[in-house]
Amino acid sequence: MSGSFSWDAIVQVGTIKPYEKALVLTVYHEFESHSGDNRAASKPAWNTIVCFRERMRSEIIDHLAPGDLVHFHGYVRTGTFTDDVDDKRRTVDLVIQRFDLLHKHIDGPTDH
Repeated sequence: MSGSFSWDAIVQVGTIKPYEKALVLTVYHEFESHSGDNRAASKPAWNTIVCFRERMRSEIIDHLAPGDLVHFHGYVRTGTFTDDVDDKRRTVDLVIQRFDLLHKHIDGPTDH
């Protein structure tokens, strides 16, 4: 089912970690309660997203920093692997296809 589902998110960048073949970002957003109570407080939520395309990884590193407000678009990729003790594991990746910088955070990282 890889690529069967697309996703969009407007989030603040937490961390950006480059690896040999991927770039992993932690992102922060406020999760709105759907309980029907208009007074319900939103809850903080952290997610991890990944970028595999080399050109886009360079763009992200050159243009984004912790605290920036960004719109990401991508797809869900699933896979399986066998770990070190021969247990079968399943992975679900939120893969970045595009991004738009909405607001540059210039005062340093946000405290969440």
